[in-house]
Amino acid sequence: MNWLFEIVVIVATVTILPTNGEFYSSVYKMSQVMDFELKMLKNMQKFIGKNQNKLDYLKERLAEYEREHNEAMETGTSYFENPVNKYLLTKRLTTDWDRLENILQYKEGHKTLKKIKNTMVNETELDGALEGVLRLQDIYRLNTSDIASGLFQGVQHDVHFKARHCFDMGKRAMETEYTKLGYFWLKEALKRSTDDESVDKLDIELAIADVKFRLGDIQGANETYAELSSRYPESEKVAKLFAEFGEKSVDKQQFAVDYSMEHLPPPADIFSASHADLFKLTCAGLIKKTPAEERELQCGYLVETHPFLWLAPIKVEELHHDPLMVIFHDVLSDNEIETLKEMNQQIQRATVMSKNGSVVSNVRTSQFQFIPATKHPLLAKIDQRVEDMTNLNMRYAEDHQFANYGIGGHYSEHFDYFNIKGVDLSNIVNFDTMGNRIATVLFYLSDVEQGGGTAYPFMKQLVMPKKGAAAFWYNLHASGEPDWRSLHGACPIIVGSKWVQNRWIREHDQSDRRPCYLFNDAIEEL
Repeated sequence: MNWLFEIVVIVATVTILPTNGEFYSSVYKMSQVMDFELKMLKNMQKFIGKNQNKLDYLKERLAEYEREHNEAMETGTSYFENPVNKYLLTKRLTTDWDRLENILQYKEGHKTLKKIKNTMVNETELDGALEGVLRLQDIYRLNTSDIASGLFQGVQHDVHFKARHCFDMGKRAMETEYTKLGYFWLKEALKRSTDDESVDKLDIELAIADVKFRLGDIQGANETYAELSSRYPESEKVAKLFAEFGEKSVDKQQFAVDYSMEHLPPPADIFSASHADLFKLTCAGLIKKTPAEERELQCGYLVETHPFLWLAPIKVEELHHDPLMVIFHDVLSDNEIETLKEMNQQIQRATVMSKNGSVVSNVRTSQFQFIPATKHPLLAKIDQRVEDMTNLNMRYAEDHQFANYGIGGHYSEHFDYFNIKGVDLSNIVNFDTMGNRIATVLFYLSDVEQGGGTAYPFMKQLVMPKKGAAAFWYNLHASGEPDWRSLHGACPIIVGSKWVQNRWIREHDQSDRRPCYLFNDAIEEL
């Protein structure tokens, strides 16, 4: 259950990952980390073995030379009357010591060390792992002390951060948008430093002064530096950083910082928040339907969209009425899911659409792969099933997209439809011939132990992954206008591995399935 957190600690401690490729953004890929660690451990054993043989030989020679030296000292000058003894002493001081010097200088296991170095991680893997934990903390509004003790949303895990881990978390938080969380991680590191000598307490205290400065708490930073100067009057490091602080703080604006809480409370008018904050609040369960709103929703068996469904009706649950969003239950079998996963051997870091085309971004931390429906009979079978479920034409659907999420893996709030005003149409595959994305079908190929839900802020809905189920919603109004109420995002994984399959259905050739309104039914955007 806790292997994901253990990998975070392993990465933060020994950083053993190959440099070619990215791992933290996919649990499927992260599982390979243990294989690389095993290789490193075997190389370490080989290195120790070779150097142990060297040390054993040197110990034997040392014991031998000490024994002969002591004998000479006890015998006195008569020792040199024996010509053999004179020869042995001369030999020890010349050829023997030359040989020993060569052995001492020889880097035993150099090739093995090179192999170990080739499995070392680049810094982006460590940064990605640390930011994944910070993302969990930010979105789910978790307390630093709870995370450091392995407590996540009331569930206790067998993971405990040491002062060094907390210090690394704090330093990384300072370099990202999680600056305030950095203060609490550094305070936690300071608290745990009495039991962990791997990090210098002074370094932690200096980092606390630095994070106060970055937060705009100039007075607090000045007080911390002044206190450290009085406690460490001979420290050149303290004196240097204090002087640098004085120069930087001259034109720095002072802000009041509330250190009593790690997370800001939700706004009184919750829907006045930004899209990003609405997404986070939905993930945290602070935006949800009232019982009165849920009372109007229905569930039952779908039979009317295709004659086959009279024989095999589909269980469907309505989650929102306008815009329509439903969950189709048990639409993929375990055997089908395993077949789908076996197809995904070439997943790579996911990208997002921008004005410059598809780019890698922290907005989306996962790995994905596109597979055309012609690649395997099962994919065509699933498309027919989607057509039966949604009553939409699948001829203009995009390739099947599969995704696996890693440490704190998420996909921030976004729209599936193409924002025509903000994106170069030349970067959109077949937009002219296929149209915009009229609807989305999101298959869940795994359960997730903790976290990993799909948040729909304006529908006040958090859908938790359920293996074999599929979520369906419209991205466009019946008039063809984009529907901003379809805003959604993938909440980060706390524990588990999340696999999903996306079917993006384009709007062309849907007029007989979803007739287009002659008037604009779009609602004014907020």
